[in-house]
Amino acid sequence: MTDVNPVVNRGQFIKNAAKGSLVLVGSGGILASMDGVAFAKTTKSDIATLQVGYIAESLAVKVYTAIINNFSSFKGLKNQDYFVAALKNEVAHRTAWKDALGPKHTPKGFRLHIPSAAVKSTKALTSTGVALEMAFVETYLGAVKSFSSTDLKVAAAAVAANEASHFSFFDAANGGHGVLPSFPGTLAASKAAAILTKDGFIS
Repeated sequence: MTDVNPVVNRGQFIKNAAKGSLVLVGSGGILASMDGVAFAKTTKSDIATLQVGYIAESLAVKVYTAIINNFSSFKGLKNQDYFVAALKNEVAHRTAWKDALGPKHTPKGFRLHIPSAAVKSTKALTSTGVALEMAFVETYLGAVKSFSSTDLKVAAAAVAANEASHFSFFDAANGGHGVLPSFPGTLAASKAAAILTKDGFIS
């Protein structure tokens, strides 16, 4: 068993190479598992959804890395340790989807951007974080509906829960109450990809 992230963390994925499985491990133990048999039976729709997830997580990694690298330039922004921990979550999610897709289906050739308007001030940054994390939560909840595999449904729900904690941080930092609606909406992966492209994050 190989640790994707050596620090046990709420969003850590562990790949069991012998069984071809992925396990999502949180501070309370195993949150979800997906084995290679389930992946072998994925549909074209499942693959497309996983690909959007991979691209979205790649974007999240880019955004969190940029925030950490330029943290001192965002006046009044606090809790750098949150961003470090959240980055580990996003790297773990991206790694899991990459492993699920395999070399054949992992997306290539896309470009990620952070529009200048999204980071021109601390307020702009936190507003962008709220919008992105809400989109991630809704996309993963949408994936729960669309995935054909129960293992993938459970994994998507686990990641949605993790992204909800990121939303709460950004929303509170942006002056909100940090609480999602009682029943968050869902967003189809294709719609999420279109929004991210339209807003200038992906090309």
